[in-house]
Amino acid sequence: MFTIRPPKSNGNGQNGNGHKNGNGNGNGHNGNGHSQKLETVLGPGVYYQGTLNGSGGVRIEGGFDGTIEIKGQLHIAEGAKVTARVHASAVTVGGSLKGNITADKVEILATGRIWGDIETAAFATEEGAFLRGQVTMRDDTAPPAEEAQPAAAGVQAENA
Repeated sequence: MFTIRPPKSNGNGQNGNGHKNGNGNGNGHNGNGHSQKLETVLGPGVYYQGTLNGSGGVRIEGGFDGTIEIKGQLHIAEGAKVTARVHASAVTVGGSLKGNITADKVEILATGRIWGDIETAAFATEEGAFLRGQVTMRDDTAPPAEEAQPAAAGVQAENA
């Protein structure tokens, strides 16, 4: 699981990313050791249709319809409406998403709504989150070896 925490203060009235009020641009670290670098923002008045590819992070506050394939983090903000097939390293949903997600980490915030299937290695939800679909958990480790039972023992028991 992962949690986004507010930036920590650095003692001089600023929160570590140069902003006093915590309303930074999302770049830098969020205080829990995970980089939250969001390089692209689609603002609340913006609607985009098409394919979004890249290696950076994206925050959507408006509308999007199409395909999202990024190597960074995707953050769908509260109030955003997205209809897309999503591939990203991490996805946080606070708005509405209609479409399937494939990501290493997926988090649905209390205001988040997802209609679609999720394939992920780490999954977290807040109370009030909504998901209509199924979650498939990936595990890159090999399953434990099952002890092989002699087939003859099973046959003898049936014939006895």
